[in-house]
Amino acid sequence: MLSRQEIMLIRAALQFWCEEMDLEDAKLFEIYAGGPQLEPTGGQANIQRLRQQLLTARLRYAVCNPEATMVKNPRLFENPEATNQSMSDDSDRLGVVLVAEPAV
Repeated sequence: MLSRQEIMLIRAALQFWCEEMDLEDAKLFEIYAGGPQLEPTGGQANIQRLRQQLLTARLRYAVCNPEATMVKNPRLFENPEATNQSMSDDSDRLGVVLVAEPAV
């Protein structure tokens, strides 16, 4: 389950990547990305933008259908416990939602 603490860990890892790795090394990126299906990050500006988005995003939870293709309940919850309590059957799944801050 993705928590605010884990988002902070992702932000720290992004900062480390930005400061310590060669951002243009496609081979290195392939190793850490788990395969060649992704392109390198696009540079320091993109990493810093993503870090900022993760910092300001609101973490919410939703009740999803078993295939995780639809949100069953339009309400977003602030914690997984409240979400679990609103599930109507055993096949419901817990979804994690990052809500971006509006652009200024």
